[in-house]
Amino acid sequence: MAIPWVEKYRPRTLRDIVGNNQAIAQMKKWAMDWDQGKPQKPIILVGKPGCGKTSAARALANDMKWGVIELNASDVRNEKNIKRIAMVGAVNETFTDDGKFISSKFGGRKLIIFDEADNLYEGKDDRGGKKAIVETIRVAKQPIILIGNDYYGILSGVWGKKLKSMCAVVKFRALTSAQIIKVLNRICRGEEIVCEKEALRVIASRCGGDLRAAINDLQAVAEGKKVLRVEEVKPVGYRDVKNQIYKTVLKVLHTVELNEARRYITNTDETPDYILLWVEENMPLEYTKTDEMVRAYEYLSRADVYLGRVVRRQQYSLWSYAIDMLSAVSVAKEEEYKKHPRYAFPSWLRVMSTSKARRDTRDSIGMKLGVIYHASSQRVKEDILPYFRVLYEKNRELRALYTYLLHLEDKEISFLTDLDVEEILKDAEKIEEKIEKKGEGGSA
Repeated sequence: MAIPWVEKYRPRTLRDIVGNNQAIAQMKKWAMDWDQGKPQKPIILVGKPGCGKTSAARALANDMKWGVIELNASDVRNEKNIKRIAMVGAVNETFTDDGKFISSKFGGRKLIIFDEADNLYEGKDDRGGKKAIVETIRVAKQPIILIGNDYYGILSGVWGKKLKSMCAVVKFRALTSAQIIKVLNRICRGEEIVCEKEALRVIASRCGGDLRAAINDLQAVAEGKKVLRVEEVKPVGYRDVKNQIYKTVLKVLHTVELNEARRYITNTDETPDYILLWVEENMPLEYTKTDEMVRAYEYLSRADVYLGRVVRRQQYSLWSYAIDMLSAVSVAKEEEYKKHPRYAFPSWLRVMSTSKARRDTRDSIGMKLGVIYHASSQRVKEDILPYFRVLYEKNRELRALYTYLLHLEDKEISFLTDLDVEEILKDAEKIEEKIEKKGEGGSA
């Protein structure tokens, strides 16, 4: 099996990292302070996917000759894994990856990396991820790096706020096309591929600043070849979905050529039901004649019928008929339109997106309460949650206790009550301190 070029050509030293010079300089200074016996706060590397965060962390460890303990997305969600692997590594003396002992008294270091830390959550089976990381940081004698795409995803909630006060943030920016082309050229030389400049420009322009995606695209079209021409990279898709769907809707509503409209729809990396919502939302902005709108809505309704059958019968072959009907919207008008109105995001998706966030919050509370009450999350939502909200609102002591026990996040607290979130979190911290003191007294 071929080695993924993303791993084969991953930078081994910070000198090979392209772009983000300021972030790299911050990381170097942080590491040098550790190396000189001046322990520093853990750092959080944040930025869009494919901008070099994980590669920079690994390259830093290699440059400093540090060992590495790395936990990925599935590991960092689980409290047991963190305590079993990361906490032990962060507290104990250090060994290199080949088993050689390196004492921390003489500068021996082991870098603890929590990758994809924005995927932390508190669920029935994966509890306490953030809490365990906070506890690891408190006792750590080794450098720690957290990595994530979503800054607020890492720092949300009770334990996220603690992380915010305990860590420093290093921001990474998306790479430019020129920087991505530089890396792709290096890979082509390594693979002994003669590649047209325009071909690399096409790949770089379509990856949305994601270097990892660009390398994967290059491997997909170039592996096994000695020469790569621009014609061979045309199938590479755009990753700027918003721009892509906008161009598709523009073409459907402006052209009067059925085949051209269908070609744009089929080449769009979106499902027909999603495209239908965009066309339905913006068609009235373009079609001003009543008879044209009637015909367009008739085609849209037929497309919707086919899509409904796809959902009910799981017969995805019917997508082709739905695409035909969507394409027919282009010929519902008598002539090609010249105006270019500003298209709107589908209002139905906007409403559902807003309510989805609230539904997701309700579901997460239901799941947490279900663990305590030994009930399904559905039963909690229907029979327990309405009464629990009243008790949570009225009883301050119970509110603080459940906020602590359930590790409630800001949005979950706001769902349950309109009271001040910060005050509730302070009460929960007092409960935690009392429980910790009682535990210390009991162990003594």
